[in-house]
Amino acid sequence: MVHVTRDKSKLSFEQLELFAAVVQCGSISAAARNLHMSPSLAARKIAILEAELGTRVFDRTTRRVHLTESGHRALQWAQDVLTGYVSLTDDLNIMQQKLSGTLRIVSNEYLLTSILPKFIANFSRTFPDVRYTLRMTDTHVASEQRDFDLAIYSGHIRDSSLKGIRIRDYRRVLCASPSYMKRRGRPTTLEALTEHDCLTHEQIEGQWTFRKNGQVLQQRVNSIATSSSHLPLIQLAVNGMGVAQISRESIRQELADGKLETVLDDYECLNIDTTQPATWVVYPGERKLERTRVFVSELTRYLRSLPA
Repeated sequence: MVHVTRDKSKLSFEQLELFAAVVQCGSISAAARNLHMSPSLAARKIAILEAELGTRVFDRTTRRVHLTESGHRALQWAQDVLTGYVSLTDDLNIMQQKLSGTLRIVSNEYLLTSILPKFIANFSRTFPDVRYTLRMTDTHVASEQRDFDLAIYSGHIRDSSLKGIRIRDYRRVLCASPSYMKRRGRPTTLEALTEHDCLTHEQIEGQWTFRKNGQVLQQRVNSIATSSSHLPLIQLAVNGMGVAQISRESIRQELADGKLETVLDDYECLNIDTTQPATWVVYPGERKLERTRVFVSELTRYLRSLPA
């Protein structure tokens, strides 16, 4: 059982944030790095938290920490406190007609390096009291995660339980460099892809899906390189390594400069589940904070104004 002595408690909001971060990261040192504090200071703060609660919340090993039975109960309480605080400050901001607090954004490499920086910089000038935590990963968040406010992804969302909105559709194309096609020839049929070197994203590794004249077609491909991000695939294609399937928007300059050329243009590239590629914003729960709602509204307007 968790015991908290109210009149002498030294528990702080910072300690609860650290506690939740240790659970999320799996170790005190990893959580300390995320929160920009030394591992030794983080370990002392966890020790103080355990002393104040009167119970051990973690079983420690050399590599990872694991919640005790009391730790599971304490974590639920800590998350409720943290969520309640964020909701309270959001309600107060709405009453004062201002946006503040931290937006925790998760996105893939392409969006977070090529698309979002300009938008976030402009948004920050309009709402200077908002702070940002940006985490780059091409691995999609899980529905049970609570360490983010919004995740922005392109392509196919595997977890159907995630709450989100489809911001806009975009077009993928097949492309290769002139040097590659001079060496290997230009593919003129889908079947020819089995004879070509293909550069694939891990979401659609080994099989590409297309539509032509209303008919869905799936084609096995000869994948010689796979990546969790499209940016390395673009550079591999530019350097003549093979045929890649990339969003047209992300290679607009390479096409204009003649570094890449599109092939099989009469085939429409689809996700593996036959849906149209799209940019999505997903949320960890039912409630969206006011700063999140405003950010997503402005981001949707911005992204929809960009060339498809």
